[in-house]
Amino acid sequence: MATVKLTDVKKIYDNKVVAVHEFNLEIKDKEFVVFVGPSGCGKSTTLRMIAGLEDISEGTIEIDGKVVNDLQPRDRDIAMVFQNYALYPHLTVFENMAFPLRLRRFPVEVEGEPAEGEKEPVENKEGEEDSKEKKIQYVKLSQDEIYKRVTEAAEILGITEYLTRKPRALSGGQRQRVAIGRAMVRESKVFLMDEPLSNLDAKLRNQMRAEIIMLRQKIDSTFVYVTHDQTEAMTLGDRIVIMKDGFIQQVGTPNEVFEMPDNLFVAEFIGAPKMNIIHTELVNEGGKYSVVPYGTKIPVDGYKGELLASKNVESQQILLGVRPEHIVLTAKSNPAAIPCTIQVNEMMGSELHLHVVTDQGGEQLIVRVPTIDLTPAQRAAMVSGAKVFITFEGKVMHFFNKETEISLITDNENVPVATHKDETDDVVKEEQPAKKSLFAKFRKNKGE
Repeated sequence: MATVKLTDVKKIYDNKVVAVHEFNLEIKDKEFVVFVGPSGCGKSTTLRMIAGLEDISEGTIEIDGKVVNDLQPRDRDIAMVFQNYALYPHLTVFENMAFPLRLRRFPVEVEGEPAEGEKEPVENKEGEEDSKEKKIQYVKLSQDEIYKRVTEAAEILGITEYLTRKPRALSGGQRQRVAIGRAMVRESKVFLMDEPLSNLDAKLRNQMRAEIIMLRQKIDSTFVYVTHDQTEAMTLGDRIVIMKDGFIQQVGTPNEVFEMPDNLFVAEFIGAPKMNIIHTELVNEGGKYSVVPYGTKIPVDGYKGELLASKNVESQQILLGVRPEHIVLTAKSNPAAIPCTIQVNEMMGSELHLHVVTDQGGEQLIVRVPTIDLTPAQRAAMVSGAKVFITFEGKVMHFFNKETEISLITDNENVPVATHKDETDDVVKEEQPAKKSLFAKFRKNKGE
C-alpha cells in the first residue's frame, strides 16, 4: 500500500492546450479518492499521468515517496482497470487474470554475494547492523502461486464458475469483475480505475458499485477512481476531487462538498436534481440576516446565520442556493411562504419532483416531495396548474457572491485561476484575478 502525491502537475498538449492546471493533491495510504467532473475536465488525463500512460508537462508525481515521472507504467507498481475492460478475447477468464502474473517478476531474497547496488544491511536483535547481507533477485511466480492468487480473487469477486469461459460468453458485469480481478492479483501499491462502470446499465452499475465498496473493505488498498457520475463519487469516495476545465474546484469528504460547496459549480454539480439558484438580496440588520426571494422575507437562522455574522458579511445582492429536497410545502398563512404554480409533476415512486413557477418573477424551481408525507387527496391535487406554497429554512441555504460565484461562508482560499491566451505565445497563460472565479469569466466570455 502507498501514498500518492501530485505537486504542481500540469499537462499541456501541442504546446497550447492546457488539459490540467497545477494539480496539487496528496492521497493517504489506503484512502479511496474519487476524481469527478464533466467530460473534458481533466480527470482521466490526471489518472493516466499517475499511471504513466501520459507524459507530465510540469510538476512531480510520487508513489510511496518515490518520484515516478520518468518510470515506465510497469515499474510504478500500480494496477489499472479500464473503461472498456481490455480483456483478451482469445484467452479464458483464468488466463486473462493470470496474464500479468506470468509477465511480471517479483523481488525475492536469496543467499549468496549480492550484486552491485543490491546490498541491504540486516539488523540483529539489538538493532546493530550485521555482517550478513541480502541478495535481491527478480523471479517469476510459480504456477501454484499464480493459481492461488487467481482463484482467491475469483472467489472474492464471485466469478469462480466462469474461469474456463472466454469473455464473449460473459455479461458486461461479469467482464468488469474479470478486469477488476486481473488488477487485484497483482497486489499492487495503488489501484487506478478509469470509469469502470460507465458501460453498464443502471441496474448493473448499482450492483457493481456495492461490490466495489465491499471489495475495498477486503483488499484495503489505495484507490484512485475516476467517474463523471456524482452518485458513484458520493458513495465510494473517502474524499472527492471535483474538477472543471483542468482545475480542482474542491477537495473534501462527500458530506463536506454536499453541505458546504466552495463555489456555484460544485453546488450545482453535486446533487440530483441540481440545486435551485435564486437571484435575491441578503440583508444584514444588526447581525441578523435574512433573504428576500420573490418578495418574501425568510430569516437566515441556525448555524448559517452564525457563519455569516462571524465573517461580518454585508448586505448585498447574492445567488441563493437551495436544494430541491430542502424545499417544503407550507400553508398559505405562513409569512415565509412563496406562492407558486405547478408546471410539471414527475412521479418518481417514493417522491414527487414538482417543477413550479414562482408567481413573482416567473422563475422555475424544482421541489422534491416525499409521497409518504401526502394523503391520497393531496397527491391527486398535485396537477399542472395547481397553486402551492413553498418555503425553506436558513440552515439549508447556500450563499454565493453574485460576481465571483464563490461561497460567502466557506474558507476557500484556492480560487481557480482564470485563463487567457497571450497573443505573443502559443501556450495558455495563467492570470490571478482579484477574487474572480474561472466560471464567472467563462460564462461572461460565452455570453451566458
